[in-house]
Amino acid sequence: MALHEVHPIGSGLEAMALKSTIDLTCNDYISNFEFDVFTRLFQPWSSLLRNWQILAVTHPGYVAFLTYDEVKARLQKFINKPGSYVFRLSCTRLGQWAIGYVTPDGNILQTIPQNKSLCQALLDGYREGFYLYPDGRNVNPDLSSAVQATPEDHIRVTQEQYELYCEMGSTFQLCKICAENDKDIRIEPCGHLLCTPCLTAWQDSDGQGCPFCRAEIKGTEIIVVDPFDPLPRSVNKNFIKECSNLVEIEDDENFEVFVTIFYSSLDLCAFRTKSSQSSLLCNCVK
Repeated sequence: MALHEVHPIGSGLEAMALKSTIDLTCNDYISNFEFDVFTRLFQPWSSLLRNWQILAVTHPGYVAFLTYDEVKARLQKFINKPGSYVFRLSCTRLGQWAIGYVTPDGNILQTIPQNKSLCQALLDGYREGFYLYPDGRNVNPDLSSAVQATPEDHIRVTQEQYELYCEMGSTFQLCKICAENDKDIRIEPCGHLLCTPCLTAWQDSDGQGCPFCRAEIKGTEIIVVDPFDPLPRSVNKNFIKECSNLVEIEDDENFEVFVTIFYSSLDLCAFRTKSSQSSLLCNCVK
């Protein structure tokens, strides 16, 4: 009933089909754990039942509870039809999908999509030529309407974070695992930030949970880190351009150097002002 209040269920027949999908243990009782697995499989929440209908009710590639070996045996008859595929619930990683497919060289591989919904994984695989024929059939459902563009969540770096990471010779937005890419993904519910390649590499190496705290990963969210601008609001950025003209800076490369020096000077002035204020406060206390 609670689910029906958020996602209306059309009929009694649909309710029975939905219950058979969620009830993994087939004991006529839906536990919190089973419902959690269901919501992970058919994410995002905003289109939960629609995704379930597209993937589990009408999609010819859905084979539900087949095992690894059973999927391999099922695809064996399509060994001469590269691009044939099926997808199932992962037996080893509950809440995740496993996709089995036939490669152009006649092998049968199985993969678990990481950091994306199944709809997105199937759509990407179709575009790349891997998932073309669901269960060997020539008609492949178009899932583009089921994939929603998720707005990126912006994280603004504070002045305190900026100063702290400057002291360490780094930046807040830099991934602390590879120290090469900017952070672009947030792990839920722990909230740790890192770059997508590092998270994918960690999970591909059978790493469990968050690579920082080992907490269970229940979801991920695409984020953009907005760097802190050390230039005070009272300073007009056009003023920098005017200053650069006074010293006859002609090319963009030298202008960037000038701006860096300008910023550094402002930081030094701010630091000295802060130190002076601290010293004055100490003298007053004395």
